Amino acid sequence: MLSVLLGEEGQPQKTYSIAAGLDYPGIGLEHSHLKVTGRAEYATVTNEEVLEAFQELSRTEGIIPALERAHAVAYAKKLAPTMSRDQILIINLSGRGDKDVEQVFQMLK
Repeated sequence: MLSVLLGEEGQPQKTYSIAAGLDYPGIGLEHSHLKVTGRAEYATVTNEEVLEAFQELSRTEGIIPALERAHAVAYAKKLAPTMSRDQILIINLSGRGDKDVEQVFQMLK
């Protein structure tokens, strides 16, 4: 079963993300279950925040994140200042960002 982001008339809503893997209005059953049971929270970031996170991680750590993962880095930048010093934040950076470098370059021109 697939959950879909629906508009007021029940039609799938249009989405847009600079990350092709996130530019889709549907989510799988597991993510739906995790949200409903309170085991996961989902947040959004802007494309500008994603591009900034992509550049910052590349520049400071030498890690080129995939654009999908740069979304997580962008949100982590928002979340980290709200956390206490004894809390731990882990970001999964699986995926290759070298495939996105040309797209990012074009967007930053």
